[in-house]
Amino acid sequence: MFKTFANNLPIIESCTVDANNVATLRLSSNDETSFQLAISRDGYPKQIKTVISEMVSDLYCVILAPYITEQTAELCKRAGYGFLDLAGNCYIAYKTLFVEIKGNKNEIMPKRSIKSIYERSSVVSSVILRTILEDTRRRWKLQDLASAAGCSIGQVSKVKEFLLNQTYIEQSKDGISVTDPKSIMRDWARVYSDYTEEKVQCYSLSSITDIEAKIAKMTKETGIKCILTGFSGGVRYQPVVRYQKIHALIDANDLDKIVEYLGLKRVDSGANVILIIKYDSCVGVKSRIIKNNLVASPVQIFLDCMSLKGRGEEMAEEILSKEICK
Repeated sequence: MFKTFANNLPIIESCTVDANNVATLRLSSNDETSFQLAISRDGYPKQIKTVISEMVSDLYCVILAPYITEQTAELCKRAGYGFLDLAGNCYIAYKTLFVEIKGNKNEIMPKRSIKSIYERSSVVSSVILRTILEDTRRRWKLQDLASAAGCSIGQVSKVKEFLLNQTYIEQSKDGISVTDPKSIMRDWARVYSDYTEEKVQCYSLSSITDIEAKIAKMTKETGIKCILTGFSGGVRYQPVVRYQKIHALIDANDLDKIVEYLGLKRVDSGANVILIIKYDSCVGVKSRIIKNNLVASPVQIFLDCMSLKGRGEEMAEEILSKEICK
């Protein structure tokens, strides 16, 4: 695999690989260098991390794997290792030699890709993630997590294995716990932002403060849930930005009643109230009352703010570091 790849690079005159998986390259400049090759059966961070920890060699190491995920690529680079997969994606950075090829589609990538548990259609996985991210210091037994998330142990096990392969959680006799919540949330946000929610733009002559007070009153009097998110939800956890627009999650069946109760006018531009139709009830998991208003969980606010223009990412990062990773 490596020999064929190397011999097709214009800067390499020849490549030989011995019985100990040491590759010797002669460059077009007549320089010669040797690499230690290491073979992994798959390209998930968990397995690659094991390969790195077991490697004993004074030579620069290049890991060969059927596929390489984005997380694996970053892991290798941080460890000072190179890599090559069957699609020809590679990274080699040693002395004067630098080769990087990325973006080649790998047909043998496992069907359960990096997106699988983060997709909006994976509602059960979403609830499991929201449950374990509510308190990242807690260790969960699978049965307890299944009960808390209202799902089967089998469904929890699938999410567990996915996160273990990414090295985002660890497992011990006491259960599983989150070790890298930031990576989980950032991966999730990248997938989450690929979808476009159904949003209804509205305008009110009232001030933002008065509208929010009326939303709280509506929920108390009618039981209609209007969950603050985006900036209006985020500032209730971490007041780091000023905002002139309310974002709220609502059920589709409540739309007309909310517009009427709040005295809103639907508009095509200039809105100061954005009503987001919930794609599923899971977006309301772990919502809570803060300053009289029902507010989305830190997890949901992070996901929503990451797609907001302006200072959305700043708000999201503040929520991530102060509320999720606390």
